[in-house]
Amino acid sequence: MNACLIGKGYRLFLLLAFAVVFLGFVANQGMGLALPDGGTDVVGANTITAFAAASSKAVQVEQIAVTGQSFTRAWRISGLQVLSQPYDVQLSASNTVPIRKNDLLFLQFWARRLSSTARTEFVFELSAAPYDKTMTAGLRLNALWTLYSLPFRADRDYALGQGSARFRLGYNNQRFELGGVVLKNFAHTKKLEQLPFLGFSYDGREANASWRAAAEARIKQIRQADFRVRVVDANQKPVSGAKIQLEMTRHTFPFGSAVAAEQLLGTSSDSQKYKKTVLQIFNRVVLENDLKWTDWESYSRTRALQAIEYLTRNNIAVRGHNLVWACPDVNCLPADVPALLANPAALRTRIDSHFVDILAATKGKLVEWDVVNEPSANKRITSVLGEDEMALWYKRVKQLDPRAKLFINDYGNLGEGELDVEYKRIIKRLLALGAPLEGIGLQAHFALQLTPPEELHTRLEDFAKLGLPLAITEFDININNEALQADYTRDFLTVAFANPHVTSFLMWGFWAGRHWLPSAAMYRQDWSIKPNGQVFKDLVFDKWWTKANGQTNNNGQFGTRGFMGDYKITVTLGDKTVSRAVKLEKTSAEFVVKLP
Repeated sequence: MNACLIGKGYRLFLLLAFAVVFLGFVANQGMGLALPDGGTDVVGANTITAFAAASSKAVQVEQIAVTGQSFTRAWRISGLQVLSQPYDVQLSASNTVPIRKNDLLFLQFWARRLSSTARTEFVFELSAAPYDKTMTAGLRLNALWTLYSLPFRADRDYALGQGSARFRLGYNNQRFELGGVVLKNFAHTKKLEQLPFLGFSYDGREANASWRAAAEARIKQIRQADFRVRVVDANQKPVSGAKIQLEMTRHTFPFGSAVAAEQLLGTSSDSQKYKKTVLQIFNRVVLENDLKWTDWESYSRTRALQAIEYLTRNNIAVRGHNLVWACPDVNCLPADVPALLANPAALRTRIDSHFVDILAATKGKLVEWDVVNEPSANKRITSVLGEDEMALWYKRVKQLDPRAKLFINDYGNLGEGELDVEYKRIIKRLLALGAPLEGIGLQAHFALQLTPPEELHTRLEDFAKLGLPLAITEFDININNEALQADYTRDFLTVAFANPHVTSFLMWGFWAGRHWLPSAAMYRQDWSIKPNGQVFKDLVFDKWWTKANGQTNNNGQFGTRGFMGDYKITVTLGDKTVSRAVKLEKTSAEFVVKLP
């Protein structure tokens, strides 16, 4: 065939391919995609009038005319002042039709930023306290009009006016526009996977993203060590040509999850699978609820101690979570404690009695304790006793259990919230007061507001400047899109493992049958593994797992690089085989294996 014709055909193919991609791009950037047929309007058909925001000097909300889009009116939002919480100013609309549990809801809207950065969050929640949420979706906006589509299921019934759709606007120094909002209830007429999921992603997701090479290089540098083996005979002379097999059996770096004592001690088939999975894939865990103040004193003391004993016997380290958590929920503090907020002396005595009680029972059995949990937003106790009281708690806990490393733990610090400034201030104050604070816990609960990997690394480095080890303590991603969930699990894990200051990684649950957010689990209810679970296993037990084979040289030596952890060295020469268990560390000397 004529080469010129081939060239023209190829160029035509490229033009057609470009046209398809371009039209698809345009369709998602302002010319509109068809709304799925059917469904009932949840807040009314005219959302530009259904949504309203309270008057505020901190955030300006104005309606504007729009041309060239599939909608003609939009809101322009300008953040002018710092607010304590993003939800201090919101665009809100209540449901005008009833919603039943498990109804399939569908959100669609357009947005673009006018400032260098801009963000918002969509929530669907109860209109009044306790504001339980069916959906939270945060996002960082693009400079071009972008379509966002999100299907989700109601997790409860909502009577008329009982539910609210809200866009959180309380972010300073930003401007953006929002329009074309549609919120439909498809009930059970469609499947979730039939509705589009568009617009939600994160920068740096690409396979060739620039951050990846540097992260991989750091992982090799900080998580691997030189592995040197020398084989000698009975006379200590080097043995050449011996076959060497290195089998990793355990990571030094702690990978783990929150676990439930009830499941660990249970006898059902699910409990058996639960225990087997814990023992197979984790080397550190935290008891999700059993050591919390209220649970410990009401019903979980015995089973918590039994679970700790079971885990320790199986060579799994356990974190303690937590000693003081002053959240407004009724389960955070024992029933008698809120009344003591009016009596500081009695409150101090009650807290100290709790420390003495639980630490006497767990002393020497836990590797870490979250002494204070979520202090940035929960100040019921410190507003009475003073913030500096926390430093006294750390000193008292260290006195009662010198072995456990003492941590502080909080959320909203890695781009998934706005509490990092307050959290750092609290940590600095504790250190200035001489508190024996030995680590910083970063919870890392994500929904659709996924912090880009490069920003994650920067945020971790900023916390590392405080001079303490960092621990990822409660990681999860509560989204229904399994591909996005898996990709972010891969990238978050990579960023964490590539940071020399991060000393452990724990998730907040792993099985949908025992998870506070079932969609975030790695294993479905039927124990089939999800893509995010497969990603975890592929990284921890394949990419970051060392297996090596070779032969000794004339000096009886064999060398390679390996991830730090426990190994079995097997040496074979003819009919002679010798095995040795070793631990590879940065400071490991040459491992000598003697053949008989």
